[in-house]
Amino acid sequence: MLKKIMVLIIFCLPTMIVVAAIDVVQGPAKIHKGPASKIYLAEIKGDTQIQNSGKIYTARQALAFHAPDSIITTKEDAHAVMVYSNRTGLFIDQNTQVKIHQFTQEPFLPERNQEPDLVREPSISHSQIQLQYGMIGICTSQLVAGSSMSYATPDARIVIRRGRLTIKSNAAGTTIDLLEGDVTVHSRYQDTGSQLLHSGERAFISAKASGLGEKIAISAIPKEELKIGDDCTTLACTAKKSVTFEIIQKKAQRGLEDPSANASSTNDGAAPAAATDDGAATDPNVEQEIVVKPTVPNQLPMNIVISPDRLPGD
Repeated sequence: MLKKIMVLIIFCLPTMIVVAAIDVVQGPAKIHKGPASKIYLAEIKGDTQIQNSGKIYTARQALAFHAPDSIITTKEDAHAVMVYSNRTGLFIDQNTQVKIHQFTQEPFLPERNQEPDLVREPSISHSQIQLQYGMIGICTSQLVAGSSMSYATPDARIVIRRGRLTIKSNAAGTTIDLLEGDVTVHSRYQDTGSQLLHSGERAFISAKASGLGEKIAISAIPKEELKIGDDCTTLACTAKKSVTFEIIQKKAQRGLEDPSANASSTNDGAAPAAATDDGAATDPNVEQEIVVKPTVPNQLPMNIVISPDRLPGD
């Protein structure tokens, strides 16, 4: 009996190896791949640099680039306003550095790929952003169920569900001003405990906190600071209206060189002619990419022509 079992194993072993080899060659079944997330620079003033894919670029207006692992740094008297492909606007003040640890975007819902909805994001997204130092202003759309958005500083972690707010990080600590929305603040010096902010409230976490029971300090936003926060977040909200994002089939599958491989070649943010291909939004076997399209007014201004007989003079 033992001999029969040994013979059967020896006979079947080559077949098993062949089958395994075929599986390795063929690989797993092709699965749907969501598009790489994008960032669009709506406004640039002064000296701003972007570190992306191990290279450093000088930021320029209307530039779009892949978001993950990017570092944006503004210098003195400079600022940047950008829009994530989940339609969140971000204002970056002077002398500020922001690092994007994670920003992923699932395929857009078909009904939201045709008519942009600035109130809600187009699909589930996950973002983890680090404010190294400086100040930022955030204006979000309504996050869909399943999305997550968090910003971290050396002293705090801020979980954002919607709204307008500013975050400032310096040697003294971290200040969060919530103008409107739904935000929870966590101190990085406490293992437990968090603070839900209400509109008009400020949270402060001291950099000198020792973890011995110091709580997050809550107060009303000072009037002079309220105006600054409103100006910053208004720029972020306005930037959201300057661009729309669409899904197309990835250019590499069209036999073209993919210009989105680095941050410096994106047609200045303009969408290619192929952006009208709606099949990529629904075909599970097609790899997708996000393209940006600067918006234009629905109605162009009318040029009023004055008849010569109504002009003064002869």
